[in-house]
Amino acid sequence: MSSAWIRRAAAAAVCATVLHSAATGAGAQGVTVIRNVTVVPVTGPRLPNAYVVIRDGRIAAVGTDAAAPAGAMVIDGTGLFVYPGFIDSGTRLGLTEMGGVPGPDDTRELGEFNPQDLALSAVNPFSEHIGVTRANGVTSAISSPTGGLVSGVASLIDLAGWTAEEMAARPRAGMVVSWPNERGGRGRGGFGGFGQPQQSAAERRAEYDRQVRSIYQYFQDARAYADVRARLTANGAALPASWRANQKMEAMMAPVRGDMPVIIDAESADQIRAALQFADSLKLQVIIRGGREAWRLADTLAMKRIPVVLSPTTAVPDNDAPYDEVFANPGVLQKAGVLIAFETGSASSARDLPYEVGLAISYGLNADEGLKAITINPARIWGVDKDYGSIEVGKVANLIVSTGDPIDIRSQIREVFVRGERMRFDDRHTELYEKFRARPKKP
Repeated sequence: MSSAWIRRAAAAAVCATVLHSAATGAGAQGVTVIRNVTVVPVTGPRLPNAYVVIRDGRIAAVGTDAAAPAGAMVIDGTGLFVYPGFIDSGTRLGLTEMGGVPGPDDTRELGEFNPQDLALSAVNPFSEHIGVTRANGVTSAISSPTGGLVSGVASLIDLAGWTAEEMAARPRAGMVVSWPNERGGRGRGGFGGFGQPQQSAAERRAEYDRQVRSIYQYFQDARAYADVRARLTANGAALPASWRANQKMEAMMAPVRGDMPVIIDAESADQIRAALQFADSLKLQVIIRGGREAWRLADTLAMKRIPVVLSPTTAVPDNDAPYDEVFANPGVLQKAGVLIAFETGSASSARDLPYEVGLAISYGLNADEGLKAITINPARIWGVDKDYGSIEVGKVANLIVSTGDPIDIRSQIREVFVRGERMRFDDRHTELYEKFRARPKKP
C-alpha cells in the first residue's frame, strides 16, 4: 500500500473533527450545502470562500453569499477545495476483479467481431475496485470490453449504484476497435505474447493486411445493412415479416451512421495514420485511444479535430523511443490544440488517474489543461458535458472535496459525492488500513 493511500486513510479517520455536518437531509434526494470552501469549477475562475448547494442529485447553486436552505445537511469545508469528480476514459472497472483468474474476469468474448457486446451488461456494481477508485476522486469511468478486432460497446458509468443500470451515465459511449499492428498483435500490443510462435516480417505483414481488410469489409457490410434497413422503413413503414435481424449488424448501425463514436485503440504513428484513413474513407466519428506516438501527428489530429484518450503515462517507453516520449506526449498534443483525456486502462490502477496527469504536468502539460483532461474534456469527448465535467448549476453533483490540488499526491480527498449522494469511505484499502492501525501492540 502506497504512502499516499496511508496518508489519505489517516486523514479520513480524523475527518469528523474537520467537517461538521447536520444530521438531516443527506443523500441524493435531500439538500446538502458545502460551505466556506474554494470552488474550482474548471470552466471558470476559482471562487474563494464559496458554497455549493446539492439538491436531488444535481448542483442547485454555486456562489459566495447565501444562507443554507432550511433542513439542509451542512458541511463546513473551511480551508478545503471543491472540484468536479474525475472521469477515467478507459478502464475495466466492474468487468474484472483479479487479473489472470478466469472466474471474475468478463472483459472479452471469443471471435474477432463482437459489436453486440455491451460492457454495461457485465458490470459488477460490487467490485472492490470501484470503492477504492472512487475514494481517490474518480467518480465516473469508461468501462470497456477487449479482444478481437471489434470488441463491443464501451459504457460510461458513475461509480455508485446498486445495479449496473443505476450506474449508467451513457450506456453506449462508443464502439471499440483494436487496430492491427504490423509488428504483430493489435491495438495496445504489437509484440505477441508468451508462448506465441515467432513470425517472419512477411507473415506479420500478411496477417496485418488480412485484419485491416476484415475491418474495412465488416464496416462496409454494416453500412449496406443499415442502408437496406433504412429503405425498408422509409416513411414510417414497418419491416417486412420476412426480415431477420442480425444482432451484430444492428449494433453496428449507430457507428456507421455517425451516431456513435468509434474508439480506435492505436499506439504507433503508423497505426494512427491507418486508423485516420479508415475513418475518413467511411466518414466515421472517431476517437483515438492509446496514442503513444500521437505527438508525431499532433498537427493532423488537431486539424481534423480528432480527440485522443492517452494511455497511462506511468508506462515504460519502448526501447527505441525517446526517454520522455510517454511523459511529454500529452503536453505536445495539448499545445497543438488536440482535445485530450486520460485513461488508466485497467481496474486495479484506475485509482491512480490523477497521478497519471501529474506526471504529464511535470513534463510540460499545462496544469489547468491537465485538470480539464480528467474533467470537462472527457465529458465533451463522451458527449455528456451538459451534465458532467465541471461545477455548474444544473449539472450532476459528482464532486470531491480535498485539502488541495487533488492531482498533487500530497492532497487528501475528504469527501466524495456521486449524483449528490455522500459516499462512505468504506473501501477495502481504508478498511485494511484501519484494521492494521488498530492491531494490538506487544506489552
